[in-house]
Amino acid sequence: MIILFIITGLIFCGASVFCFYKANYCACTQAGQCDNPVNHYWLGAMLNALISLGLCCFALHVELGTLLWLTLMGNCFLGAFISAKQTKKRQCSKTNSTNALLAGETN
Repeated sequence: MIILFIITGLIFCGASVFCFYKANYCACTQAGQCDNPVNHYWLGAMLNALISLGLCCFALHVELGTLLWLTLMGNCFLGAFISAKQTKKRQCSKTNSTNALLAGETN
């Protein structure tokens, strides 16, 4: 039963990180157009994080549950950060250089 609570907490951590990054993406790319969805994403991020914290604390009691929750959230954020870096690197490698575009060259 404890393992089930921890796995469910991990799922809610992932959902929280997804909502957090989605809110930041929406706020940065569509500043005046998506104020309402940003609020929903922020609310989703906070609610999922609180549910995850509650599940971890219920599984391992307050002190160890909080440490587990911090570890889970840190790992989810780190995974999302590394994934974003890799995606950005792939997008940059697919683009042509400025000199090649000016000279009419191809990759």
